[in-house]
This record gives sequence, C-alpha cells and structure tokens, in this order.
Amino acid sequence: MQWLGHASFYFTSPQGVRVVTDPYGPQVMPAARTVEADLVTVSHEHWDHNYLQGVTGQPQIWRGLTPDGAEWQQVGAVLKDVRGYIVPTYHDDSQGSKRGKNAVFVLEVGDLRMAHLGDLGHVLTEEQCQKIGRLDVLMIPVGGYFTIGPGEAWKIVEMLKPRLVLPMHYLVEGMQGFPISGVDKFTAGRANVRHLGVDKIDLRSDNLPEETEVWVLPLAGK
Repeated sequence: MQWLGHASFYFTSPQGVRVVTDPYGPQVMPAARTVEADLVTVSHEHWDHNYLQGVTGQPQIWRGLTPDGAEWQQVGAVLKDVRGYIVPTYHDDSQGSKRGKNAVFVLEVGDLRMAHLGDLGHVLTEEQCQKIGRLDVLMIPVGGYFTIGPGEAWKIVEMLKPRLVLPMHYLVEGMQGFPISGVDKFTAGRANVRHLGVDKIDLRSDNLPEETEVWVLPLAGK
C-alpha cells in the first residue's frame, strides 16, 4: 500500500486488483500522481475526492453517493478478491446540512478487512460501528475543519479498535489553501505511533500489530 496524499491510497490485492481511493488532482497539490488502476472508490462527490482524470486504465468506479451527491448508493460489489459495501455517514456534524453526505467504504481485500472513512464529519454512532464491523486497517481523516479532528478521530479509533490506523486528510507541504492541521496534532503524546521511512508497505494479516498502532506514511515518491 502507498499513501498518495490527502485521502487517496493505492494498493494491490493478492489477486492483482489495483485499487485507488478518493483520487485528487493538481488543484489540491501540484505533486498529485497519475496511477493506473482496476478499481476506484469515491466516498463523496467533492472535487478533491473524485478526480478520475488522475486514474488511467479502465477501472470500475464504486461511488458512495449518486453523481449529484444527494443520496447514498447501495454499493455491494465484488471484483475478484475485493468486496465492498458502504456505511452511510455525513460530511459534518449537522446531518449533512453544511457539507452533505459521505460514504464509509468497507473493503474486504483478500483476508483483510479495511475501512476508508472518506470525509467523515462526526463521531460514528454505535449502529454505524456495528455496520462497519471488525477491522484490520482503518484509513481515517485527522486534519479537522472539513472533517473530524484529532480528538474525534481518537474516539473513533477506540470504538472500532482496528489493528492498524493510517491517518489521512491532513496538511502536508505543497497543499493549496486547505486550513487543516498536520498529523502531529493527532499523534502528539501517543506511544503507539510509528513514523515509517518507506512509502510502500506490505499489508498482510500476519504482519499487522495485534494491538492498535498508528503508522504515519510519507507521501508516495517522496
């Protein structure tokens, strides 16, 4: 797996399915990468999460919302060894009245269960946590302002208890006009944090921590 920046991750399943989450374009960061993929997930229809022009090939597109962003899609799809479904959530803490809807993607990739929270804007309910279920890997926004912030993110980590947490949607050098905080506000004072010096990690059930750890990934190619 690689972190492409913002809320975008790139990984390949055991059967070779290349997956991209929430692709973004150069309006977010000039260093935005173009990648080839077989599958793209889009948590919501905002310009910094649905930049399909940055993905080559002929990928399947799994959209969490309808194209106008007004309603959730009933995603329940399979591509080889990748299965996915959504859990309906909101982009804010006011039932979507400020920023609309958001879809959490739960992905079963080989023998791993992963969740990408998109631009989640509120602490999850108990019912939403139950729908997400057991997790090996959690991709969670931590930068605040447009999404949950560090404190809310930790509440969700404690609720879901994933083996691995991958923070995303935080400020990095080169981002343009995003009033969000850096990852340090999320990791400050936490003992279970590893800053990895490599931009690609091999995720397998037998190499994940037994107790929750946070792995901070550098931008791919940096």
